[in-house]
Amino acid sequence: MLGAIIGDLAGSLYEYDEFKKGKNLERRLEVLTKDNLIEKNSFYTDDTILTIAILEAVLHGEKFEEYLRMYGLTHHNDKPNTKANHFKYMFSPGFIKWCMAEKEGNSMGSGALMRVSPIGYLYNDLKTINDVTEKATIPSHDSALAIVTAQMVNNLIYFGRKGYTKEEIMGKLYPYYRPLDKIRLDNTFDSSCLIFDKCLVAFFESNSFEDAVRKAVSLGGDTDTIGAVTGSIAEAYYGVPDNLKEQALSKLPDDFVLYLDEGYQKIKKI
Repeated sequence: MLGAIIGDLAGSLYEYDEFKKGKNLERRLEVLTKDNLIEKNSFYTDDTILTIAILEAVLHGEKFEEYLRMYGLTHHNDKPNTKANHFKYMFSPGFIKWCMAEKEGNSMGSGALMRVSPIGYLYNDLKTINDVTEKATIPSHDSALAIVTAQMVNNLIYFGRKGYTKEEIMGKLYPYYRPLDKIRLDNTFDSSCLIFDKCLVAFFESNSFEDAVRKAVSLGGDTDTIGAVTGSIAEAYYGVPDNLKEQALSKLPDDFVLYLDEGYQKIKKI
């Protein structure tokens, strides 16, 4: 959960450059060596907001559609507390139309992936995780691609919580090999669930939580979401360093922090 939020914060400052400058390799590589993964002007986006929406729904009865619509409408006009105020709204126009019941919830967008990690952490068997992930996904993303990739994110979280190594699952989930350096050269902005492949590469080629998030953001494209998805998976395998937890929590509203605290208290060893 915090892994997703940290990935969101880390990627937030890079996403706009992907629109403004395109495939800027120097900018993409910057995140690999800079001192701080989370900068003073990093900000949370819809990835964090909807992660908390799913978390609260899990904590309070699994009313996923109700909480997703509520969070979307409540936070629609939020603006990041930063000079990098280049996003007109927190959410995509399509998601807000869905929240207002003006659009069918059949999206194949990556929003299905970045928000579901609370399910992977708070449920303790794979069947339940897959069932609840589908239940949380279909209100706004009722497409096969969205459902299956959201389930894969939470499968990986479950495997990490069970103590599986990356090597033990790599052959099943990573049947091809394309180096990060090659992806980084030609990656373009993609808001679909197909970004999952890039998140897999960043995770499997990492050696720590922070390394995974840095590599994810360095791929460019939809940097906050690629960072969030990769971070949510990496947390299950590496844990999250205390300094990054503190930095992330300091940037969140008090109610988000309270829900996270409640959620982490309910996680059990499996």
